[in-house]
Amino acid sequence: MHRSLRFWAGVAISAVFIGLFLRATHPRELADALEQAEYWWLLPAGAVLFVAISIRCVRWSILMRPVARMSPVRLFPYAIIGYMANNLLPARAGEVVRAYILGEREHVSRMGTFGTIAVERLFDGCALVLMLLVAGSWVGFEDGKLKAIAVVSAAVFTAALAGFYVLTLNEARAKKVIHRVLRFLPERFESKAEDMANSLVGSMRSVHDPRSFVAVAFLSALAWTVEGAAYAIIGRGFHMDVDFPHYLLLLSAANLAIIIPTFFGGTGPFEWAAKLVLVGGGVAEATAGAFAIVSHAFVLIPTTILGLLILWSFGVSFRRITGVSRKEEGTVAP
Repeated sequence: MHRSLRFWAGVAISAVFIGLFLRATHPRELADALEQAEYWWLLPAGAVLFVAISIRCVRWSILMRPVARMSPVRLFPYAIIGYMANNLLPARAGEVVRAYILGEREHVSRMGTFGTIAVERLFDGCALVLMLLVAGSWVGFEDGKLKAIAVVSAAVFTAALAGFYVLTLNEARAKKVIHRVLRFLPERFESKAEDMANSLVGSMRSVHDPRSFVAVAFLSALAWTVEGAAYAIIGRGFHMDVDFPHYLLLLSAANLAIIIPTFFGGTGPFEWAAKLVLVGGGVAEATAGAFAIVSHAFVLIPTTILGLLILWSFGVSFRRITGVSRKEEGTVAP
């Protein structure tokens, strides 16, 4: 029942944002803008996107060191599976699926892996907030809604980062707190609670090393900047006369907007935020809307198809990972 309510709430939120996205744009004008675009620009943009994903795999390999030494190449298919599952399953269940599949196939701690993914998401959020503030200051926050996204996201991730370091600064204290949290898990995990806490704390403390912190922070910013270049390349196909900082502002605002639980990979909030930025930069409503649709599909579709193919090559059915996301809701087995 809880999952059903969460699913339909996500659908409802997406529907609201899709309505806001389509408002003030005539369907015929939107269709014309889609028809006039030059789609061959998606080819070089796709290559750049996979460079960004590869950079994230290098970052993940650094975070994984306390759990297991794994190369970025070895981690790449699991990252793609995570993207695919996030696109198709509600509530960003792809993070759980990624940890589960990696742990099962590579015989490493699933809880430790999940800890590295949590750190990834924290650094991603902080990098996006910083990018939003810098790019917004550069080109100007033309719309009050962008300022609201900036203020709310900055407050959320500043608090999250501070809380993370306060929690993990002292290893003994961190284990004590996590032990208390794990007491609320199902009874089948009770005998493994200590190992789960040790694995989780060990992986989350990986960025307390100054060199690891600098490397992870740098790679986070680099990956998002490279992904911004992919959006700029797609923009060439729509003949949009906006500077690169606008694409960084678009990227950060759209990806922070999809933190809201929604349907199918953030559909709705992403398009709404992307269009908001472009219209503020002087792009016509229809062109901005067409770009938002194509750029989001460009991110979702290739990773979803490739993730399903990798999953099939691993001999794992999609029904099984759907069961994993349901079974492991709220936790990841050690």
